[in-house]
Amino acid sequence: MSGATLSKVRLLDRGLTELASMLNEMSKIAQQTVSASIEAYLEGGDVTLQVRQWSDTLLNYYQKVGEKSVELIARFQPVARDLRFIRASMEIAYDLSRFGRYAYDISMILKTLGGRVEFGRETVAEMGKRTMRMIEDSIEAYRTRNQELAERVREDDRDVDKLYLEHLQYCVKNPPRRVEQLISDVLTVRHLERIADHAVDLADATLYMLRGEYSSTWR
Repeated sequence: MSGATLSKVRLLDRGLTELASMLNEMSKIAQQTVSASIEAYLEGGDVTLQVRQWSDTLLNYYQKVGEKSVELIARFQPVARDLRFIRASMEIAYDLSRFGRYAYDISMILKTLGGRVEFGRETVAEMGKRTMRMIEDSIEAYRTRNQELAERVREDDRDVDKLYLEHLQYCVKNPPRRVEQLISDVLTVRHLERIADHAVDLADATLYMLRGEYSSTWR
């Protein structure tokens, strides 16, 4: 291998390391953002400003990951495994940014509608716990390249979907007296269900990075 080729490889590797570093930082912020919004919804408190700042930071990182990815493709024309890593990185960055957006939406619900949560607390708490575990597992699967863990995230999503649909049916049959409580509850469980979906997307991107193919199963 020529000296020029070696230099090119080293520069590409440096860029891939930068991508991985940005995704690792995004992962930390995404987890604390979702966790803070769920805790505030259940326990009270206004974290809207902080969650908005974290969400904006995630969006900024997502844009930087996209720019770096395009630069690496244009400069080095990576093939096979490196190209899969770059594509997966862009998709993972998008999913992490969506965690921030939905977390912000949750933080805004009580601020907009007012009042302490009374209706559906148990379901929100359970969905929140399961969704946070899916986020943590999908990030860990990416970080450690663990295929089994990534596949388990998809299985866990079925449980979250079941909880969500069962709770909607309960809401229809047993609506609270205050419409604000119903709206708060339905919006929150919907946002949690979407966060869980993005955790699956993140896990699927990891599997694509490792296998070179996406799951054909619709969820």
